[in-house]
Amino acid sequence: MYSQVVFFVMNSKFTEIKDIEEIAQQADSGADVSEHFTGNFEAKQQINIAFPVELLKSIDAECQLQKISCQDWIKIACAEKFSRDL
Repeated sequence: MYSQVVFFVMNSKFTEIKDIEEIAQQADSGADVSEHFTGNFEAKQQINIAFPVELLKSIDAECQLQKISCQDWIKIACAEKFSRDL
């Protein structure tokens, strides 16, 4: 399975997507990478999930009721599950 971790580096001028390996290589070579860690950013990892069709239909229906995207609903559902378990 292929996955890639990226940082969304944000400042007042622009939003730039940097590969974490690229930042690590810059740090290893002695470059100042502090700009990547002083702004507002969130590390994310993209994944692919195969859902059973009936489950996906249920999620889609709930998303239409709540007027949110499936991706947002799945994030919320996962966050709620883990916050209850802690």
